Amino acid sequence: MKILIDTNILISALFFGKFPKEFLNEVLKESFEICINDKIFSEYEKTIAKKIFKKKILDEILYEKFLGKIRFFEPVSDLKVCRDPDDDKFINCAIDAKAIYIVSGDNDLLTIKNFAGIEIVTAREFYDKYIKTSTM
Repeated sequence: MKILIDTNILISALFFGKFPKEFLNEVLKESFEICINDKIFSEYEKTIAKKIFKKKILDEILYEKFLGKIRFFEPVSDLKVCRDPDDDKFINCAIDAKAIYIVSGDNDLLTIKNFAGIEIVTAREFYDKYIKTSTM
């Protein structure tokens, strides 16, 4: 299954732990394909660099596992959907990758809920639906 993980979920997992870290660890154990494009990767890298600059400690092992699981897609779509135009890159990448889910903590994305067959859910919703049931 192809999914996208919003930057806020990744950053929470890599720097702050708790449930986001558990979520990401479980996602990486499963057969999910994490889809990104250059714009998303650039946002990941810039946000990680800012956290490191602020003396936050990166879970490097988890990040390496994450990097090993991602698949890049060439940006083709250029739809304007989100109230925050910066979030359109996630919708567009999901369309280009034919992904089923965007996992996010961003209300600008979450309020959309579903676009072109792509469900936009929280990490908890995704975990409860796909991970919790597979580990029982």
